[in-house]
Amino acid sequence: MSSSDASTPTFNSIAAILETDFRVERSAITPATALTDLGLDSLALMEFVFAVEDAFHLRIPEDRLDPREAGITLQRLCEVIDAESTGATAGQPAEATA
Repeated sequence: MSSSDASTPTFNSIAAILETDFRVERSAITPATALTDLGLDSLALMEFVFAVEDAFHLRIPEDRLDPREAGITLQRLCEVIDAESTGATAGQPAEATA
């Protein structure tokens, strides 16, 4: 898919969080928008990532995505979320091995 796939469920959820909780204008929210270009300070950026994690019921490892890193786009965030949610159990030991 290209950058025109702005209607994915993941992207729509992220856009809704930005609009509702962080008062970001919808026109400023595109897949190519860098997280650092959303107009959020570093604290708000971390709060945004936590809100996204809560919305998707997952934790994004910092080595997969550091929101303070320049150039991280909303599209990249969507890709990381999709990878984490589909591969959440991959590579982790079964719960019964405790």
